[in-house]
Amino acid sequence: MKLLKKYLKKIRTCILMSWYVLFYYQFGLKELWILIDSKNGKDLGSNLLRIAEELTNNSEYRKYHIFMSCNKDKKAMMKNMIDQYHLKGVTLIRENGFRYTRIAALAKYLFTDTSFPVWFTKKEGQIITNTWHGTPLKKMGKDVKNRSYDMGNVQKNHLIADYLLYPSDYMKDIMISAYFLENSYQGKVLCSGYPRNAVFFDKERSKRLRTELGLDGKRLYGYMPTWRGVLKQIDSQKITNQLEYYLVYLDQKLTDDEIFFVRLHPFISNTIDYSRYRHIKPFPDKYEPYDILNICDCMVTDYSSVLFDYANSRNKIILFVYDRELYMDERGVYVSIDSFPFPQVRTAQELLDEMRRPKDYDDTEFCEKFCTYDESDTAEKLCRHIIKGEKIYEEYSAGGNGKENVVIYSGSLAKSGLTTALLNLLANADMDKRNYYITFRSASLRKFPERVMMLPDNVSFLPIPSMEYQSLGEKLAISRYYRKNKISRWSQKKIDRFFSRLYRRNFGQCNAKYAIHYAGYEKNVINMFLQADVKNMIFVHNDMVNEIKQKGNQHEPTLRRAYHDYYRVAPVTADIYPSTLELGQNKDNIQIVNNCHDYQAVLKKAEQGIEFQKDTMCSVSLERLEEILNGKSRKIINIGRFSPEKGHEMLIQAFDQYHKEKEDSYLIIIGGYGDLYSRTVDLAAGMASGKNIVIIKSIANPMPILKKCDLFVLSSLYEGLGLVLLEADTLGVPVISTDIVGPRGFMKEHGGYLVPLSVDGICQGLEAFDQGRIKAMNVDYEKFNQESVRQFEKLFEG
Repeated sequence: MKLLKKYLKKIRTCILMSWYVLFYYQFGLKELWILIDSKNGKDLGSNLLRIAEELTNNSEYRKYHIFMSCNKDKKAMMKNMIDQYHLKGVTLIRENGFRYTRIAALAKYLFTDTSFPVWFTKKEGQIITNTWHGTPLKKMGKDVKNRSYDMGNVQKNHLIADYLLYPSDYMKDIMISAYFLENSYQGKVLCSGYPRNAVFFDKERSKRLRTELGLDGKRLYGYMPTWRGVLKQIDSQKITNQLEYYLVYLDQKLTDDEIFFVRLHPFISNTIDYSRYRHIKPFPDKYEPYDILNICDCMVTDYSSVLFDYANSRNKIILFVYDRELYMDERGVYVSIDSFPFPQVRTAQELLDEMRRPKDYDDTEFCEKFCTYDESDTAEKLCRHIIKGEKIYEEYSAGGNGKENVVIYSGSLAKSGLTTALLNLLANADMDKRNYYITFRSASLRKFPERVMMLPDNVSFLPIPSMEYQSLGEKLAISRYYRKNKISRWSQKKIDRFFSRLYRRNFGQCNAKYAIHYAGYEKNVINMFLQADVKNMIFVHNDMVNEIKQKGNQHEPTLRRAYHDYYRVAPVTADIYPSTLELGQNKDNIQIVNNCHDYQAVLKKAEQGIEFQKDTMCSVSLERLEEILNGKSRKIINIGRFSPEKGHEMLIQAFDQYHKEKEDSYLIIIGGYGDLYSRTVDLAAGMASGKNIVIIKSIANPMPILKKCDLFVLSSLYEGLGLVLLEADTLGVPVISTDIVGPRGFMKEHGGYLVPLSVDGICQGLEAFDQGRIKAMNVDYEKFNQESVRQFEKLFEG
């Protein structure tokens, strides 16, 4: 049943996208259509409610059709809100439904306070406004280190917006920084205040609502805490139990003239039974929460951004921070709450005492900094500015240095030579010439979010939230192309259309001039960059003709087209120029760019201690490994992923023969990933020399191990270059390599030792080393890097 449901869901999505694509390409925009999407249809409140009020209650917008996204579980709630706030003429449409996709493709004006669905692609002429949903206290975007890899859709929805709203310069600066908008955002910033905060300037409205709810003469408190759980690991019961402990105490102490209104995060809002309490009540459902806050004499919160909004009322704010240390350690904030003028309490009794004290602090400076642009008529002014085109507000850019933007696809940033090569390039290239944005598929880092931390501070990143969402015709055309290598004029048109839209969806608004597929693999990304309306480049890290023959894991027609049509094709060594030319048949766009080598980082890493990570697997203990490395035995090493082309089987067989004569010798093989790990372990264990073969999988820093070895052997069947050759040479470790395309040119140029591609060939190399005929090459890597950077810079010429 699970498989059936999954299959049916895919079919529905495909049909849904066919519907969307029909209206996206075949129909023009509806100039009088407005789509409002609050929290993906899960809410009707906050800024977008106030905008909807203005649009429906102001006769100047009577001719417009207002559509509002609605989650199927929220339909009753949203209908009640529409009635309560007299939103005449608003049409509810099901979130992610067929009607929604049609309107998303046709509406001229779109408003969101979070993000549109991941499949949404901005259409030429659409005007999008992103109000966001609060001034950030908690860290966001790139600043949430263990979740920044997944910020792509939120980031994209900022980039596609024509207008971003900020109630203060504090918020503007943080949001622009947190989502790397400074040099990429092309829309306008409006320092306009938040529409939802206008309510705090309306004292008459507060009096009317108190009377309407029968609360005249009561002292009212509003409690709005932030969400404490980690979004994907929700421990609702623990949070509920802790909260109920405090609520029970407060309920016993409050008088009949006091009411403590509570609004919790939706994840736990239904876990509290308010019927148990006399003085504690939930926020009334049919009112927007800020209307209830506006009637309160005092607000209690913790780390929620609501404190920035409520400060406009100039009523008392209390910070109930009973878990301050724990929360700060987990999430972190941009500004210390100690700098705020509001009193902080830790216990229920302290909270009760503070609630009954009058406000005794000055919040003037706080409001000037965090509520700078809030005012009473923001919604009216915004609608006039955005819908009617009247320039009510001054429009600002997000800043920027005026340099060209370059998008570089990195792949999954796995522990591999390819990732090392990219990091070396970033370390050596002149980062001041352009703005560099590393991109990767979010899904590829989901299990390894820490990989983002490897990127240098002087580059930005743009995660790709999804590579899916084709129409039925597009899906069929792509499937036929990939599986059967068949292409027709019809299918080519469908394929190009999808990948063009995919690029536009993910990067079309980031102001890039160049798109570089540095990883060089992954056919979908190759095809997406092929359709980029910028200068596209692709690096070639391997003999791809051999890769196709040996592994069959590359789509040959895609490579042939890419190597022929890309603006630049960059083999990383002269050795693989012939195979690249064979595939692309276009010598005019090929330009060799040697990999840079960050030799200083290698030297530094080699001085560190050997450390296993959680995912490290080793056939011996760390203690035994260090014992081997510190001993006098001959130590031979290979570093390369557990993949057929690395020739580990051949190397193990050669070592087994060598070990018969040199029993006091060890072979160490270190790999980051690959399908042959288990097979390699079993092969080594079955050899007579098995006890002297050490297999290590996934170690963050292999340099201290490499430094203590006597000889490095590159046993590959085919290669690009093999940066680990350079790493070994940097550490003074002699190297031998199989005589293959890729390392051949480098080894010959610098006096390296090449051996035939065979077991006997490697054995000959091992014997030559024993005879003292193989020494470290001692390449001048400073000079080598200068030439590599010159080649890289040449890519941008012309």
